[in-house]
This record gives sequence, structure tokens and C-alpha cells, in this order.
Amino acid sequence: MKTIVVPTDFSKCAANAMVFALEVAKQINAKILALYVVYPSEGVDNSTYDAFMIDDYLQDRQKAMNAWAKRIKRSDHVKDVVIETECRIGFPVSVIGHTAAQLNADMIIMGTTGAAGLKGVFLGSIAGGVLASNNRPVLVIPKTAKFKNYARFVLATDFNMTLGPRSMQVLKALLDVEHAGLEVVNVIGEQGEKPSKAEENAFSKKLDNIPHLFHYIHDKNVPRAINNFIESIDASGLVTIAHEHSLFHKLFFKSVSRSLAHRIKIPMLVLHG
Repeated sequence: MKTIVVPTDFSKCAANAMVFALEVAKQINAKILALYVVYPSEGVDNSTYDAFMIDDYLQDRQKAMNAWAKRIKRSDHVKDVVIETECRIGFPVSVIGHTAAQLNADMIIMGTTGAAGLKGVFLGSIAGGVLASNNRPVLVIPKTAKFKNYARFVLATDFNMTLGPRSMQVLKALLDVEHAGLEVVNVIGEQGEKPSKAEENAFSKKLDNIPHLFHYIHDKNVPRAINNFIESIDASGLVTIAHEHSLFHKLFFKSVSRSLAHRIKIPMLVLHG
């Protein structure tokens, strides 16, 4: 892992995501690109004269980015982490995805307010857009989440999973950074239906040497079941796997269930099959 992209809007939520990114980057010897996306109309008043001022506005944003990154990086134990800053013009979801692809970034770490309304626009709905359109691992950090050196992560799955090398590398790296194992949760919709031992064994092999335990929950409401389990064990993170035919894909990309990302209070790592 070499590059982590961290989008920012200078909010406390974005700063919290950067704190997590610094901890991860330090442990895996990665650099961080802090990215600020300038909307095409931002900094101008739609007049011909003001349009010429966009370069000055970008320079001001770049200076603000540098100061922001320097302020967050004050802790001595992350002083050696390389942070590059960049401002790009466009619409956040597409620019974030394009930047990550262009840099061949290993993952994106971004904040989410989980809020509705204007205060949640950038790191609320845009986090959802990045998750829906980007095929790289994304670690979503709620604004109240705290980094923990020792953590418990829940992996929600329907067992229909094949992770590529990048996703497996990111998963192992994150668990190593937080000294965490996996609590694997499979939600069974029908009462009386029993888990498949064959599926469990096959899934266990896919996780390679990652320590893990299996848990089964009967509940037709999958997001509710996952949230209840997270709260019951006081988990520190959630891992989900998105692929075209997975249960997560069917649930998450329906508007009614996208709330899963908005209502959890712990970091969520979304991997792609």
C-alpha cells in the first residue's frame, strides 16, 4: 500500500478522517494525498471579471490546505508521514474517484457526518456517492469515531465473496494497524433456516490467516441486525463487501438501506469483490 486519498472540506469531520489516515499511513509506510474539490462555480459570481479570479481562489484554497494538513499533523508520532495536498475543480464524487484511479491509490479514507441537510452535503451524501461509484476500498469515518489501537471489527457477509489482492491487502493492513480480528456475521432472513457449514468453511479459507469467529442472526431487517450486533459487542469497526450480486449491494444501493452508512457510529470499510 502506497497512497491514501483523503477528501476534505476543512470540517471537524474531515479532520477526524485525516487522524485515522495518519495512523494507518504511519503503520504501512504510505503517503497521503489530501484532496479539496472546488465546485466549478465556487469562488466566482458568474461574471466575466470574476471568472478570471478562479486562479487566485485556487491558490488561496491550496494555502488553506497546506495549513490544514500541517495543523492536523502536529503529533510527533506521525511527523514522518508524507502529506501532499491538491485542489481540483469539478464535482466531488467524480473527482474523488478519478483522482484515486489516476494515482492508483490503494484506498480512500473520508469522513461522513451522517447528517441530512446542507451541513451533511459534502461528507454525507458524497460519501455515499463515492461508495456507490468507486471500485477501490473506502474507509468511512463518522465524525464521533475514535481511533483505537486495539479494536474489534465486524465483517457482515452473505458468504458470496471473492476479494481481489488490493482489497485483501487493505483488509489485512487495517486489522494489523488496529490489532483486530474479525467477528463474521451472517444474517439469515428466514426463521428456522440453518447456516451452511460448507459455506462457512469455504469463506474461512478465503480469509486466509485472518483470525475470525462466525456469528449467525435471524432477522429480515439486515441493517438492523448488523447494528444490533455491533452494539452488543461494542465493536470498533464494520467491514462490508460490495459486489454486483451480493446481499450488501442489493441493500446498500437501495435508498432505504443506504442509511446503514449514515447511522453507524463506527468506521466502515467497504471492499469490492
